[in-house]
Amino acid sequence: MTAVRYDIITGDYYSSAKGIMLYRNGFPDGVLDTGNDAGLKAHCEKHLVIIPMDCETTGKFLWNNITYYASAKTLQQIEKKFKIKEVFSDKDLKKKDDEAAEKLRKLMATEEWLENKVLDDSANTFQIGLKRNAFVQHIREINPEIAHSRMTRVTQKFFTEGLWITSARDTIVESAQFPKEKLPKAEKSESPPLLQKRRKRK
Repeated sequence: MTAVRYDIITGDYYSSAKGIMLYRNGFPDGVLDTGNDAGLKAHCEKHLVIIPMDCETTGKFLWNNITYYASAKTLQQIEKKFKIKEVFSDKDLKKKDDEAAEKLRKLMATEEWLENKVLDDSANTFQIGLKRNAFVQHIREINPEIAHSRMTRVTQKFFTEGLWITSARDTIVESAQFPKEKLPKAEKSESPPLLQKRRKRK
């Protein structure tokens, strides 16, 4: 897909906006992905440079084996000339990442999310054969970002409600009430047909 991304480089570099060399090697303002546009790719190849700081010249591109680097002015011209619709910047991406992180943070704060997470983790822990304290500690270690008090509340709830029970070997296992769909599916070992059938003796 043809796309333009601005502000990809952070830190010290030469910027057409600032008009000053802040980093001796210089660097462009954004990148261009030509996608399947053969005409756009040919245009970039025709105006290719090999030194990063030369990208400050409007209309010049630098190939990095994946995309084309260019100055902001060059990319703005390309947007209009080749009618590129997919345009974004690092700020746009950061905003989306921040929104997604906040959404996840709110979700993780709910009891429903935590209970489902602990159930999933416990389903993969039963087979280890741990006793109660070690079992609970293992679940905690899988979720270091979860507050100790929240984990204690949920683990105690599952013991009280009988989702986790103690086996004859004193290890924690799932009860009949435990959601079966969360348990790992046992892999079926199929023997080759020739081994399943015995040859008749003559």
